[in-house]
Amino acid sequence: LASGQKVEGRLGRIDDFLVTLTDAEGRLRSFPRKGDQLRVEIHDPMQPHLDLLPVYTDKDIHNVTAYLVTLK
Repeated sequence: LASGQKVEGRLGRIDDFLVTLTDAEGRLRSFPRKGDQLRVEIHDPMQPHLDLLPVYTDKDIHNVTAYLVTLK
């Protein structure tokens, strides 16, 4: 925020105009995204896994699938 205040919570919605989240007390908070007044950091635990997908080749996926079939 422009005041330097840091607000954390569960992200409800983010678009070009508004950020909405639920804070630790369960309150719904909304912040307009105007200029440089608001900095948003989203920590997605799935992102490192998604970043790996382009690295895998078809052969890698085939080998993993073949291995999983043997686990029956």
